[in-house]
Amino acid sequence: MQKGLFITATDTEVGKTLISGAIVAALKARGINVGVVKPVASGGVRNINGQLVSEDASFLMAAAGLSEEWRQEVNPVCLAPALTPAVAATASGVTINRAKLIAICRSMLAKAELTLVEGVGGIVAPIWEDYLVADMVLELKLPAILVTRANLGTINHTVLTASYARQRGIKLVGIIINRWDEDQVTVLERSNLAYIERLTGLPVLGRFPSIAAVAADSASLARLGQLAEQHVAIDELVSLLQGGASYGENGTKR
Repeated sequence: MQKGLFITATDTEVGKTLISGAIVAALKARGINVGVVKPVASGGVRNINGQLVSEDASFLMAAAGLSEEWRQEVNPVCLAPALTPAVAATASGVTINRAKLIAICRSMLAKAELTLVEGVGGIVAPIWEDYLVADMVLELKLPAILVTRANLGTINHTVLTASYARQRGIKLVGIIINRWDEDQVTVLERSNLAYIERLTGLPVLGRFPSIAAVAADSASLARLGQLAEQHVAIDELVSLLQGGASYGENGTKR
């Protein structure tokens, strides 16, 4: 059985890549052969060789210990415009081959012990024409983690996203709240957390702190993995990824 997890979010710039990289770094530190896929990325930049690359994909590759030779298997589609992929592709004259994206994801799932697939934007972001991130999650048949914020407005965004995922038949197994600083939280953040758990019926599997930009060197990534061990339920994620936990429709463990 292919073992993987899809990382999605309520919106763009929530911190999916940071959370994905932190989880990958923690798994790698445990000696797990972990694969990563960022099927589509927009906002690509030119590297020193003039190649258009995704900085998010580069970060995930570094966290997983994958060399540059893996780039096309990690990130097959990289687009320059910082727009939703369907729009960025059209503006760039690029046709996105959905079947190829799914095949590449499945290839990584087959090669690695555990694989994290990171989406783009929120769960309803269009990848190509009417094909959404949600459609990719369903086609890959992967459980998903929802990354969200702690600040004002997060209840609405999180509950609506979780509700949409449930309506589509996506297996959301939990929520990770990013930029949660325990020594600075107020009634706002704590009430947000309580309402998110109550209204979604999903477990909060992590409250990840605000941190400065993380360099893609081994020492920095090792520290990031340690933070994940401290602030994310990595044991539960490993159990889920290895098939050791069964979750009901609302994401609660049976």
